[in-house]
Amino acid sequence: MAHRRRLFAFGAKRGMNTYLYAPKDDPYHRKLWRKPYPKTQWRELLHLIRAAQTQRIDFVYGFHPGEGLYFGDDRAVGILLRKARRLYDAGVRTFAVLFDDIPSQLTDPRDRRAFKNSLARAEGTWMAKIIAAQPASWCAVEWWICPSYYSEDVLLERVFGRFEPEFLETLAQSLPANIPCFWTGPSVVSKSITLAHVRRVAKKIQRPLLLWDNYPVNDLSMRDELHIGPLTGRDPRLPQAVYGYLNNPLLQEELSFLPLATCFDYARAPAGYRAESSWTKIIRQRLGVQVLPHWRALRSYAEASIAGKQNKRALQLTPGETRRLRAALAYVERNRGRRWVKELAPWRAAMLKLISGV
Repeated sequence: MAHRRRLFAFGAKRGMNTYLYAPKDDPYHRKLWRKPYPKTQWRELLHLIRAAQTQRIDFVYGFHPGEGLYFGDDRAVGILLRKARRLYDAGVRTFAVLFDDIPSQLTDPRDRRAFKNSLARAEGTWMAKIIAAQPASWCAVEWWICPSYYSEDVLLERVFGRFEPEFLETLAQSLPANIPCFWTGPSVVSKSITLAHVRRVAKKIQRPLLLWDNYPVNDLSMRDELHIGPLTGRDPRLPQAVYGYLNNPLLQEELSFLPLATCFDYARAPAGYRAESSWTKIIRQRLGVQVLPHWRALRSYAEASIAGKQNKRALQLTPGETRRLRAALAYVERNRGRRWVKELAPWRAAMLKLISGV
């Protein structure tokens, strides 16, 4: 929570205006979403909401009810809205219902009959029930949805099973109008996102599109990757077709500020964004002008190791690269008391091993 509050202060200075709270390791967001927050956890969450409000950041609370949900149970809608009421009273005005990373087919026989074996129809209908049951006294409330099919990446089907044909088009038939929908791009972790791509997807869903960009995140199969370079590959014209843009942050809290600063620069002014200039600026601001060569060496190693992993090739350095990396590691050693050095530890060990030839 302390890091999130630091992120608010850091991001607000760079144009950040929205924060989605949806950590999968918060049991009351996902596994225990039906249960109210206990007193201590609620106090922490309330403190976070107020910190966002102080920075004029829209705090979006995400529900993740999809795992094991019986869509025909209207009691679940009431449970969600009772939990949302407490958040509404705390000033939250935007809520997200997230159906990502659950089985791609309905699991309850009653749901399969009621929704003609369509998960897309079930998700859209459930959102319609929430909005219909929302208290009439609520003002300026917005609901978002993350459908189970949130990218064309074949990885989704390999992990969660085959999706029904025309998932997005079917979802659009039952989903209330003007509900923004999440999308991660052509891949779960997209190297590039073009205007043509998001326009094609928006045409299918017929709803405002929210880009949930999985950069610089490095969770799950990417835990051994260090994404400290700038955001690249995002079309500067995306605002023509995209309603909102959010980034999934790096797991290493202190290091995360470096790539996130470039994401903020892009989101604030896509047409004028220059990746290298943005990255150089945050290194200078946060770490100093004189250490820029060392961070370039660390970043070059991180990017080369990721490329080697993807190409299944052992990483090899030229004499010049070895010399620069050795100097960068000496710089890291001189700063060993700082938090970012502790976060860098697994990669520091790998770099030492590489330059020693072991």
